[in-house]
Amino acid sequence: MTDIAKVLIVDDEEAVRDMITAALKPFFVCEQAESASDAFAILEHFDPQVVLMDISMPGIDGLAACEKIKTEIAPANCAVFLVSGYNNLDMRLRAFDVGADDFIAKPFQMKELVTKVQRVCEFINSQTLLKASEQESITLALSSMQQASHYSLVMQFFKLLNQCSDQQQVINQFFSTMKQLGMLTSIMIKQEQMHFYGPGGTQISPIEQNIFELLCTKGRLHNFGRRLIVNEKHISFLIKNMPESPEENGAIQDISVAIIEGVEAKLIDLGRQHAVEQIVLDITNGISELHTISEEYKSLILDVTNDLNQQISSSFHILDLTEEQELFIANLIAKEAKKLSAIEPKMDLLKSNLTDIIEQTDKYFAMEKKSVPEADTNMDINTTKPELF
Repeated sequence: MTDIAKVLIVDDEEAVRDMITAALKPFFVCEQAESASDAFAILEHFDPQVVLMDISMPGIDGLAACEKIKTEIAPANCAVFLVSGYNNLDMRLRAFDVGADDFIAKPFQMKELVTKVQRVCEFINSQTLLKASEQESITLALSSMQQASHYSLVMQFFKLLNQCSDQQQVINQFFSTMKQLGMLTSIMIKQEQMHFYGPGGTQISPIEQNIFELLCTKGRLHNFGRRLIVNEKHISFLIKNMPESPEENGAIQDISVAIIEGVEAKLIDLGRQHAVEQIVLDITNGISELHTISEEYKSLILDVTNDLNQQISSSFHILDLTEEQELFIANLIAKEAKKLSAIEPKMDLLKSNLTDIIEQTDKYFAMEKKSVPEADTNMDINTTKPELF
């Protein structure tokens, strides 16, 4: 036993108390009481493993005192031994009925008494250790279950984050997940300007905005009081009710790092996707302009060729050319016009190729959007009013 066990000896005869104390004192811490009332008073500040109590005492007898100790005063790990000179079945049954842990008949051998007390103290200590171990196991199991629940929420967050198609959906999903984790949060998106968001689209207080601006460059994690700010290149978020328990606090910090990395990656991906969509839009507009210019070019070439042919044909009689010369000039004009017309199929092929590229790109974006469900407009998010920081 790591701690010396304690024994309370209750008997109205001082000689008996001293005799028992002398036998037990080498092994236990002993206290004495000459009546049940004294025993009750001592038990207010003395926590024995064993109470040795005589049944036949003036005032409150040992049976009534045992019942009160067992039901009202002593903890469950306190054993009560009733001592009596009446060694019969009726007395033993009455002792059992009031909750006594053992019955010792007078006269008794001191060696036997010491052995009994030692054994019951060892049993009580083993039960105490077992309960402590059981409680530790329960605490560990509950902690593991809580961590598993948290990590399950994070996995679900990443799954839903992948389905977000714009920044607002990302923000909504962030607040929804943090609410399920029991965290009060606000968020700052760092673009050309800083944009601040509270849960449910609420505004955050000016001092809270100032805290973001001051701490957004102070490393990945920055603790102050029960608050934690988590930073990435394009995003920071603030948790305003971090757990006091070091274990829970550490778990939330780990989860926060995973969440901010996921949000950061998603915001970068959305930015790239927006840039690609803008490029596709610019190319589409360019093809449309190319088509217009191409049609204008065709019309211009045709008009110039016809006009030139008519003017030359009407001028043959003025130029006084021979029929052979007129035919040569006419064929020359037709030949060059044909060369100009040969450019048209190449321009048409270019337009066709560019159009195919745009169509394939549109199909890709259509497939991406089809795989992403529409944002849940009834998403459960923390709609609490903004609190002053």
